[in-house]
Amino acid sequence: MLLIALVAGVLAAGGASAATNPSRPACTDMDIPVTSGLVAARMHATLCLPVLPAADIPLQVLVAGGTYNRTYWAGLGLPNYSYSARAASAGFATLAVDRIGTGRSSQPLSILVSASMQADALHQVITRVRSGVLTGRKHTRVALAGHSLGSMAAVIAAARHPADVDALILTGYSHRIAPGGLLTSLASMYPAASEGRPLDLGYLTTRPGVRGSLFHAYGEVDPAVLAADEITKDVASATELPDGVLAGLSRDTSRRITAPVLEANGERDSWACTAVDCASAASLLAAEHGYFTAPLTTYVQPRSGHSLALARDGGAFTDFASGWLHRVLTETARSRS
Repeated sequence: MLLIALVAGVLAAGGASAATNPSRPACTDMDIPVTSGLVAARMHATLCLPVLPAADIPLQVLVAGGTYNRTYWAGLGLPNYSYSARAASAGFATLAVDRIGTGRSSQPLSILVSASMQADALHQVITRVRSGVLTGRKHTRVALAGHSLGSMAAVIAAARHPADVDALILTGYSHRIAPGGLLTSLASMYPAASEGRPLDLGYLTTRPGVRGSLFHAYGEVDPAVLAADEITKDVASATELPDGVLAGLSRDTSRRITAPVLEANGERDSWACTAVDCASAASLLAAEHGYFTAPLTTYVQPRSGHSLALARDGGAFTDFASGWLHRVLTETARSRS
């Protein structure tokens, strides 16, 4: 049972990061206290606001996948691939979080870190977002966007707390994964301690040189992205992975979601599209619509791989997501008035 930590204030861990370029959003790092069961932790996040923020800015909470951290949404430091910057130009605030155990978030014993714990933390973050505690202003329109393992945590959070989110974006995600895809992923990982990281053996990372084939499509990724991907790779808990698959891919879970859903994949996703036809948005919709009771929209990025936002044409996905979000959030606001 989740215990919501009502802690006044947020510990600032960094300053604005783009003040010298007015075309970029102003971003601030912060630590957010969270609890799950008996574990008290902090979830680190980067908040980015549009250059000219409106009175009530729609906000996206962004959750990266396994062995990634919040920098996934900032293009791994490459501005041309920054989902957050592109979303800001479309009028959205973004809050990209480090999952517990990754980035600059707390790193408890790996056995305590599960997809359900991540969902608990996301619920607390969104509660604070809506109250105005985190950003100094209330956000009445909140979307939750995930990638891969982050999508699974997002599904669990949105199913447990339907009132939290007004829209849900799932990338690198489908309900059916081929066993071979699972085995390939597991065989590509080993304890992060093998690389000298001061973590227990349950924290896993990818073996050197495998990220290109796991997360990208040959010819559709910038070599600079591949290099940054290897340098910035993070970890995932061995406990988090099976929990995410069992709960985050369950029909019973996803059918409890009430917010509109956008499911977006790369056509050549080596994980989400191993047992699902991602040849087109229509084929993906045909495979996935029965897993949701909420309205489902699908998007397929031609030729792209698993890490959709980092593909050469990843900006096309971001633009589609921004347009879709504006539509569904406007409809939601109208239905409430």
